[in-house]
Amino acid sequence: MIARRASWLWGKNGCRDWSRGAILIEVLIALAILGLVSTTFIGAMYTSLQSSRIADERSISLTLAKSQIEYARDQGYSANDWAYTVNTSGSSYSAKPSWWDEAPVPALDSAYNDYSVTVTGIADVDLDGAGGPDDGIRTITATVRHAGNVVFTLENYEVDR
Repeated sequence: MIARRASWLWGKNGCRDWSRGAILIEVLIALAILGLVSTTFIGAMYTSLQSSRIADERSISLTLAKSQIEYARDQGYSANDWAYTVNTSGSSYSAKPSWWDEAPVPALDSAYNDYSVTVTGIADVDLDGAGGPDDGIRTITATVRHAGNVVFTLENYEVDR
């Protein structure tokens, strides 16, 4: 007597039909590959966005530092050491430059929210090697902060002419 075969297990020609489970396995493998590719793509996009944000922050910081150094240099030479800070709400000094009363530093534009620039002018340049600062030469340093973190520092020189 021949045992009756289940029609769902055996194909029409009497052989086992293995293709029924193969489709499920193929779909699962395809989903796993899609998941790996998606994870890699999302990681690359995140890295790209972070790089863009950092480049933008540094570019803005460079622009702010340059503009503040140029502003200080345009005001003329101040005989004393000085320091001031400027942000979107205004400016203040910790050591007053001689030109401050005539030209206080204007506040940063509101587009630079969370940025602040601290500018210092210090007579510390010793070009002749005499061991002390040379008269009429000073270092101007602009330090830019974004959200309280130092992002960029730019240094230049000023000469009393």
